[in-house]
This record gives sequence, structure tokens and C-alpha cells, in this order.
Amino acid sequence: MKKVLIAAFAVLLSFSAFAQELKVLEFRADMTMTDAVKYPKEDANGVRCGLVRMGLVIPDAQFEGDIISSEYKDGEWWIYLMKGANWITIKTKRYLPLRHEFDPIESNVTYVMNIEKPQIAYDGPTGTVKIECNMKDVDVYVDGEKMSSVAPYDYKGPEGKHDIELRAKGYNDERQTVEIQLNKKITCSMTMHAAGTFSLDGISYEMIKVAGGTFTMGTTDVLNKANFNVATPHDVVLRNYSIGATEVSQALWEKVMGSNPSVYQGEPNRPVENVTYDDCLEFIKRLNARCGTHFRLPTEAEWEFAARARGTNDGQKAPKGAIYKTNTPGFVSACGENALKIKGMAGNVAEWCSDWFGYYPTERSISPSGPDTGWHRVIRGGSYDSQGDYPLRATTRSHMDPNDSSPTVGFRLAMDD
Repeated sequence: MKKVLIAAFAVLLSFSAFAQELKVLEFRADMTMTDAVKYPKEDANGVRCGLVRMGLVIPDAQFEGDIISSEYKDGEWWIYLMKGANWITIKTKRYLPLRHEFDPIESNVTYVMNIEKPQIAYDGPTGTVKIECNMKDVDVYVDGEKMSSVAPYDYKGPEGKHDIELRAKGYNDERQTVEIQLNKKITCSMTMHAAGTFSLDGISYEMIKVAGGTFTMGTTDVLNKANFNVATPHDVVLRNYSIGATEVSQALWEKVMGSNPSVYQGEPNRPVENVTYDDCLEFIKRLNARCGTHFRLPTEAEWEFAARARGTNDGQKAPKGAIYKTNTPGFVSACGENALKIKGMAGNVAEWCSDWFGYYPTERSISPSGPDTGWHRVIRGGSYDSQGDYPLRATTRSHMDPNDSSPTVGFRLAMDD
């Protein structure tokens, strides 16, 4: 009798799952993705296809429509559709067929299609966990099964512990265990960190991804016209990169170097200062060897682009919360932040950049790294000791002998994408 009941329950569970339908959360062209161009396919007439990247973790799914090819890879489907196609049907063994219509497909365009799977019916008592994230486009896994490609997401399940995992390209996987309570709704808030974000013996350092672009570096501000340091506005093109969300703290420096050269010690969350340019390079060398990373100092152009929130402001005003006109540096996590959530780029401590200091070029440049030689290295950002807002401006330049150090100068990390 027990076996009969188990079999009946299995049939009911299977029927309940099949009676449910997949749900399209979004279908959109993503002009930042170039997969359709990098990995092109053509129809019988030699016309380039459009590529639909479908977030659906069902390896045996089948599709109908004007499809040239489909391939399951890394938890998603890559489906090439003919130019002009405007519908697709998804068929699976466990769910009802789903037909979705959209605007005609264009050649060489990559589309994102996120699908939500219904949860298999569960007859027992349940609770709910709302999974929130600082990003929308993120894959949500519960107990190892992909449930959604968009956050927030409400998961209903039996009481007890459940493993939540979030994944997104270019970011570290984030995991958290929650305990669902019967007939109650709890919230699980998780933060995605850019690839390169790491923790060393409990000391974390976060990287912020900065999408590349073109901006006018420098300024024509009247105060700067007589100052050759910043007097030549010029167009700069930068590739994607990541930069530290904060300045390097004394705590992280000590973990890597085993000592602390800072003048203002006693608070490990303050920025490390009183370091030479070569000291910074030695720190980065040891950190990379220990963690298997590829950190470096930011170039001057990368520093200004990030400080000006990808060039979306003129760099003439310091963000709220900037630490200056004071006697000591503040905590790296307490500094004012800009629109990219990067903290402390104005005030607290000035920061070493990798470039030799010299005149700006007059012509357009691509990912510049400064002059080949020089006497001084670039310093940016102003410090706690700055008595006005001019040194804090994102366009203001300074410089220092790479063999010198100062209690007003520290640094932050950068990394290629």
C-alpha cells in the first residue's frame, strides 16, 4: 500500500509540473553584447542571423521557428534565428509549450531572453524567501537548480535550510544559506561583487567594473588655463577595466606586507599612507603572487574617467562626504562616493597613478599610459590636508618623486577586464 501511495504522489507531482507553463521575464536586444558578430551564422541565402541567448536551464528543450541552429552551453541556450523571425516556441518534457512573439529579428544583433521555470508543485506546508540583489540581470539558483535569470525572485519551498547562489558574468559567485519558516516570508539580500573582488584572511577589497568609453580628459576651467598640468582637453578612449571601490586600507597592507608604514595608525580601516611608488608596486607584486590575481595601479586616464563617473560630469565638484580640511585621514569605507559607488576619489588621501607626469597630448589617444620617461609620477585626488576644493577636483593633477612618500598619499588598485 505504501508503494502505491508513493507512486501516486510521483504521478501527481509530474502532472502538476507539466500543467505549468514557462514564463518569459524579458526579451530585449542588448547592443553591448557582440556575440552575434563574433560568432556569426548565416541562413541559406548568406544573410547573417540574429542570436538569442536564452536563460533556460533545460538541456533537452526543443525549439520551433525560423531557427538556423541551437546549442546549449553553460546553463543557457544560444539560438540563431533568421533575419525577420518574430516568434519562437519552446517545448519541454515537463512544462506546457510556450510560444513567444517579438519584433522582427535583425542581423548581427544579440538578444537576451530570460525564462522563469515554475517550481514543481509541493503539497506540503511552505514558506517564502524573497531573494534580492544589487543587480537585476543575475542567475538565481536554489539548492543547485536555476530558478530565474532576474532578481528579485520569490522562492516558495518547504521549511528548513536552503542554499541560495547568484551568478553573473564578470562577477564573483555569491552564496548564502537561509532557513525557510512555515507560512512566513523572509528576505535574503545579496550583493554581487565584480570579478577581482577578494578576501584575504578576512580582509575584503571590492572592485568596481567600469565600462569603457570616450571622454574629454582635462578642463578649460579658468583657474586651470595658466596651469599646464590640466590646460589641454583631449579625447581619450578607454577599454573596460575595474578599479578599487576604496583606497587600500592599512589592514590589507599589513596582511600582505607584515608591517605598516602609515603615520596615522591605530585604525586599520584608514587608508595606508606614507608609501612610495615602488612600495605600492611591491605590495601589488606580493598580493598577486599570494592570490593569483592581476592587480596594478590605475593609469591617470582610468583614474579621472572613474572619478568623473565615466566622464558624465565635468569633474569640477567634489562629491558629498569628501574628507578634507582636517588633520587625519578617515576610514576608507566612510568617504563620499560618486555615481559609480567609488569612494574617496576626492580627499582622504591623494593616490598614486602609474603614469609618468608630463604634458597632455593634443590628439585623441586610446588607453594612454602617459610618457615613456619622466622625473615624477602622477598623483590624483587631493587629501584630508587640502584646504580648498580645487585639489579635490577630478581634473586637477599633481605629481611626486616616486622615491618620496607622504602621510597624505596612498593608492587604490585597478585591473584589466
